[in-house]
Amino acid sequence: MFTYLKMKKHEWKVKAFLYGAVAALLDNQKDVLELVQKMYIALKDVPADELQKEFVDRLTETIHEEKKDD
Repeated sequence: MFTYLKMKKHEWKVKAFLYGAVAALLDNQKDVLELVQKMYIALKDVPADELQKEFVDRLTETIHEEKKDD
């Protein structure tokens, strides 16, 4: 029984560490996540054959808009 409790304690430590690492990673990558969200919203209705060209166009527009804001 004590072995099981020790195992669970270690399991909780590992889970807390991993969840903390993922949360820190997401906090550090907020700009990237916002960019991905904007790109997804802009390109969700684009046909597959035009997707590459449209992606590049929208990405350059987004970059130019961000440069203007800075």
